[in-house]
Amino acid sequence: MRSYTLFSLLSVIAFTATISCSDKASEEVNKYKELYQEIIAVHDEVMPKMGELNKLSKTLKEETDSVSSSHTGILDSLKLSHTTMMDWMKDFSEKFPYGTDPLQKTTEELQRDIELLKTEREEVNKMRDLIEESMAKAQKAISEK
Repeated sequence: MRSYTLFSLLSVIAFTATISCSDKASEEVNKYKELYQEIIAVHDEVMPKMGELNKLSKTLKEETDSVSSSHTGILDSLKLSHTTMMDWMKDFSEKFPYGTDPLQKTTEELQRDIELLKTEREEVNKMRDLIEESMAKAQKAISEK
């Protein structure tokens, strides 16, 4: 009888520990997914603007070539915006390959990736701001001609 009681007690302790770890892991997975989706939402907001960014760049380049106007700084900003987007996408996809399942990660891996995602969130927001600012400057320069 004593071994049965000890077994029951150990079973309850193991079950409680599993639930506690599972809850912690679940919180980590949810945080990972939340950050990941937030980052992808910013990317998805900015990506469609890349075509317009390229058109603005082409228009300003033609103006600069034809009338010797000086839009070099704005053109450089548009080029930097484009390069920043391409570099960010490459870097992000290497760190977080498409189809990666956070449920397959250990708690330690999730915690590490959550910290990386926080940094990526800052980077993607800076990229968005850079793109929007350079496009606004280009649109203003084109409208002032």
